[in-house]
Amino acid sequence: MIIYSALSDDELAFLLQKADHVAYTEIYKRYWALLYRNAYKMLHDEDEATDIVQDIFTKLWEKAEHFQLTTSLSSYLYAAVRNTIITLINRNKLKRYYHASLEDFVNRGEYITENTILEKELAAKIEKEIAALPEKMRLVFELSRKSNLSYAEIAEKLDISEGTVKKQVHNAIKILRFKIGHSSRMNILFFFKGFF
Repeated sequence: MIIYSALSDDELAFLLQKADHVAYTEIYKRYWALLYRNAYKMLHDEDEATDIVQDIFTKLWEKAEHFQLTTSLSSYLYAAVRNTIITLINRNKLKRYYHASLEDFVNRGEYITENTILEKELAAKIEKEIAALPEKMRLVFELSRKSNLSYAEIAEKLDISEGTVKKQVHNAIKILRFKIGHSSRMNILFFFKGFF
């Protein structure tokens, strides 16, 4: 009977190629916490660190039969964490760039060629989420942002108080910010005024 905890990393990697689930479990137990700490140090985000480590172990099992080590198992796993984090950081930088470019478009009223597709996709997503708002909230929000009516004008038109109008608009923006997933750095209130 094999005592997996006594095996070397190279032996575990060899067994992993044979789709040995117990070897995979031993690798997981041996390295999960270490990789998580390493990812957390780089990201300072528990959820993202957990997701990255889980993703690496999922891919490790999915590719087990084709798994080839050219270095030590620990070096391979640490490099996988580092490379995944670098990809994530670059993706987030790109996302922030597109958001900044879109905000620049709103402020200057000029198209930035690289962002045309992103802007259309974002506009479609915004329209979809607006349509999904509760009916009264959607009506108040559209009168405020699309028709550019003041809170007083909306209150008079719908025979409700200005406070109710203000609360409906605030709640709509809160819901849309959550659904659309914008960074809190982006002034979504201004974005909606300018975009529509």
